[in-house]
Amino acid sequence: MHRYLSLCVAVAIFAVAAPLGTATAAMLGTGRITSVTSVSGGCVTGPTGSTVQFWDVQPGNTYTITISNVTECANGGTDPTLNVRVNNEASGNTDLVATNIAPGTYTFNFTLPANATCTFPILYCTTPGMASSGFLARRDDGGAFQSHLRASMFGPGCTNPQPIGTCTTTALAPGTWGRLKTIYR
Repeated sequence: MHRYLSLCVAVAIFAVAAPLGTATAAMLGTGRITSVTSVSGGCVTGPTGSTVQFWDVQPGNTYTITISNVTECANGGTDPTLNVRVNNEASGNTDLVATNIAPGTYTFNFTLPANATCTFPILYCTTPGMASSGFLARRDDGGAFQSHLRASMFGPGCTNPQPIGTCTTTALAPGTWGRLKTIYR
């Protein structure tokens, strides 16, 4: 009973600490979001953030997203394609297929919904239709936090991005699960 209760407490704590929009128990992967570029002329800035990293993007526009350093699936990053998912609490999850452009590096296009708000975590090595599958993409510098797209309004010349919506993202520090397991053993 004690181990079962500990597992329930651990799952509850993770659910509270997980970033909004993920609603999954996905783990942080080795893959990094290294580039976000506009295909349709929309604004993009970033990355910014000292923990979770944000790429500010403009709703209604299409962006090419690059994930590098994929090693834990797709035959070590050599398969021609890779399943990815872009999540959002309000807009839902979007399953996509990324194309291999170099060993461990994949690109895909994503159109931010016109009514987008808050942030969009990106997962890779996913199973289409299974919200809890895959790995969360990390910061471009390899830091131990996630990288998200963030719906933003921009000033003239794509300056002064302002997040759309009241959004909260709680970052999990490295080793959180290890400390939690120690407490509840």
